[in-house]
Amino acid sequence: MVVQLVIMGPALVYLIISLVTYRVTRFVIKDTWPPVAWPRDKILNWLVPDTELEPGTPHLGAFGRSLHYLLTCPWCMSMWIGAAVVWAMTAFVSVPLPVAAWLVASAATGLIASNLDPD
Repeated sequence: MVVQLVIMGPALVYLIISLVTYRVTRFVIKDTWPPVAWPRDKILNWLVPDTELEPGTPHLGAFGRSLHYLLTCPWCMSMWIGAAVVWAMTAFVSVPLPVAAWLVASAATGLIASNLDPD
């Protein structure tokens, strides 16, 4: 059931989607809450091991490094998370131009992460 709220104009919908996308992206790639950090760190360490591997141990090499980069880059992850947030928001609110909302959310997340997040 989609609800069209008159008080929620397109700018407010885009702002909410952008802020939710930023927070979820940060939660997924940087937060240290153990139920998220532990599996994320295990996956990232599997993709690019921090220690020398024993000879014959399988790893993903350059492909693993590329995946590692994509999973830790706020600009990259915000594309996927933004798509999920826009899709979820359409269940509750009529999102005007959902593809534009998706791109705006991703760009806003990247800009916020680049300028406000300490590294």
